[in-house]
Amino acid sequence: MTKKEFVYWKIEAVTIIFIVICISISFYLVFLSFQILDELLRKQLVTFAASFLITGIAIFAALTVYLGIKIAFKGQKI
Repeated sequence: MTKKEFVYWKIEAVTIIFIVICISISFYLVFLSFQILDELLRKQLVTFAASFLITGIAIFAALTVYLGIKIAFKGQKI
C-alpha cells in the first residue's frame, strides 16, 4: 500500500466515523426528547436530531458518490 492509498483510506475511515457519530447523536437526541416535559425544548431536540440525521445521510451520499467515481476512474491517470 502506497502512502497516497493510505491517506485515502484514512480520509474514508474518518468520514465513516463522522457519519456514525452524527446518526448516534440523532438517535440520542430523539431518545432524550421523550424524557423532557417542556414542549419547546422537546421540539428543539427533535429539530437538532433531524439536522444531525440529514447531515449524516448527506455525508454518506457524498461518500458513496466519491467511492463510485474513484472506482470508475481507477485505471486512468490524471
